[in-house]
Amino acid sequence: MKLKQLIGIFGALALAACDADIEPIDQRFVGVDGQDPVAYAAYMDALRSYKQSAHYVVCARFDNNPAKVTSEKESLRSVPDSLDIVMLANPLSAFDREDLPGVQRKGTKVLLTADCSDPATAVGKVDEALASVSADGLDGVVISFPGAVTDAARTAEAAIAQKLAALGGKTFVFSGNAAFVAAANRDRYAYFLLDATTTENVYVLQGDIDYFTGYLGIPAAKVVPAVTVSGTINDVQSQPQSAASEVARTVMKSALGGIALSGISGDYYDASTIYPRVKATIELLNPAHEK
Repeated sequence: MKLKQLIGIFGALALAACDADIEPIDQRFVGVDGQDPVAYAAYMDALRSYKQSAHYVVCARFDNNPAKVTSEKESLRSVPDSLDIVMLANPLSAFDREDLPGVQRKGTKVLLTADCSDPATAVGKVDEALASVSADGLDGVVISFPGAVTDAARTAEAAIAQKLAALGGKTFVFSGNAAFVAAANRDRYAYFLLDATTTENVYVLQGDIDYFTGYLGIPAAKVVPAVTVSGTINDVQSQPQSAASEVARTVMKSALGGIALSGISGDYYDASTIYPRVKATIELLNPAHEK
């Protein structure tokens, strides 16, 4: 059965779960997996098969563990099923730990961000992140270093590379100044995020891509531009477009690895902006998932 058809069934079941009498007496919520286990199992199989196939990766930064959870949009379990990688911005909360197995069953990798912006504390931050990876069963780490490459930074990078090399079966993503990663250590990372959240137009974006692939020698398939879902970028006609969709077109044109989305946890259920742009971006990059 087509994944798109299964998603339709999944959505119908979810709506049915909300159809209940006003009085809450003896009510029990039954998830879609409990309402139609056969359809849900087929959906999960199709979803995991899609993620194991050749496609553009779609990542998202998730601002988890807020001071107060006010709705589902702040819950890890509510991230889009089609995401390949969720990059957690903060340490896991008790709620994150409850949601984690369900997200991973969908074939989504969950990574924890290590803030390495200060070379003096960078190695310690990585140690903390790797300890959480081991204790909580996470799938890897995002190494974030946005600063200048100094001697102290090079020393920290070498120590971090050794720690990553000692781990097998985990996924590592780099975010920030890609020159931080020594050429000999670039194979440690599955993807390098290219920050396009404030990029004004596609010409500047292409220049940044050329810097990653040409000057630094990072394979195009490892380069993943990061955009804010609600942001805009000017196209070749200097017309503002949705950054998510316009950058996705550049990803396909330049055969990059995929796209990273920021801001989905802020208002993912915004019916006019966030949700349709996330959905449109995934479908634009990977139309094969509907077949």
